[in-house]
Amino acid sequence: MKRIYALAIGLVMMVAPLVAFTGVAAADPGIRPMDYQRVTDVVIARGLSQRGVPFSWAGGGVDGPSRGKGRGLYTVGFDASGLVQYAYAGAGIKLPRSSGEMYKVGQKVLPQQARMGDLIFYGPEGTQSVALYLGKGKMLEVSDSVQVSQVRTRDMTPYLVRVLGTPQVPLRRTPAPVQQAPVQQAPGQQAPGQQAPVQQAPVQQAPVQQAPVQQAPVQQAPVQQAPVQQAPAQQLPTQPAPAVTTG
Repeated sequence: MKRIYALAIGLVMMVAPLVAFTGVAAADPGIRPMDYQRVTDVVIARGLSQRGVPFSWAGGGVDGPSRGKGRGLYTVGFDASGLVQYAYAGAGIKLPRSSGEMYKVGQKVLPQQARMGDLIFYGPEGTQSVALYLGKGKMLEVSDSVQVSQVRTRDMTPYLVRVLGTPQVPLRRTPAPVQQAPVQQAPGQQAPGQQAPVQQAPVQQAPVQQAPVQQAPVQQAPVQQAPVQQAPAQQLPTQPAPAVTTG
């Protein structure tokens, strides 16, 4: 009896740590709700800290201003998508590098529903440019340099994109490596990072229909028999036999 009791106690002691570990794992999935106001303040402050940095085509990114490509090869600076990517990296959110790809993430909102931190796009499907909405009709954009401007409606896409505060962009506990901006940044802890998911429509391939093969009927020309021509019969003239005279 004592042996059975001791065995039961031993089993309980072995199972208890497993149960406790399972409970901790379920309660701590590594994702926590987004603090919208705090994260928005970090993103906007990080973007504003780059005012005055020159435009560089294809320049800049999550690590800050950099030499661009092509005509921006010798200029350290930002283009529009590079600046937005850098601002959002302060909150641990890595956006795609091009404005056209940024337009495909997050949540589409109407201009009258815009709030601070939303993204404003220009051109077809947002492929021309992107800016950061600051509120009160202002936006942070890159023209000749990084600057604050009035929101322009010309060539604006029908929708803005909201990344901050949407369930599609959860924040993880491990922060993304980001260099600090050269200008002093507003106080605020940086939230850990995760890349915003890009939703792509499933590609459906249309079935290929093949036309039935029709074989043309083979027509045979009627066999014609050439008429047999017979040479006309020639009749030899009949010569009368010479008469014999008896004397």
